[in-house]
Amino acid sequence: MSDRHRETPSPDALNDAIRTLWARAGEEQRSLTADEQRIYQVLVAAWAEATHAEQELAA
Repeated sequence: MSDRHRETPSPDALNDAIRTLWARAGEEQRSLTADEQRIYQVLVAAWAEATHAEQELAA
């Protein structure tokens, strides 16, 4: 399936993914790796976009 046909995850799902990423690093008492930092940045950007879209729909 192409990326164009995927549904955008909800802000809650994205927030859960962000929290999971941080929790795993915290459990191991380490900072995020470079790869994890890139994933974090993508997740946060997607969360911000999804949150903004939900706010527009509510207005």
